[in-house]
Amino acid sequence: MASPVPVKEKKLMDMKLGELPGWILMRDFTPRGIAGAFQREHERLCKYH
Repeated sequence: MASPVPVKEKKLMDMKLGELPGWILMRDFTPRGIAGAFQREHERLCKYH
């Protein structure tokens, strides 16, 4: 059965082992993408403090 959520939009903990290589290849490893990931995490953490 196909997953209703696209692999790119899934979180790491929701991935199955067979989907992991495709998920990793869809990530944005450019400097802008990495900075955006850090910014999102920082905003998420600041929301609770």
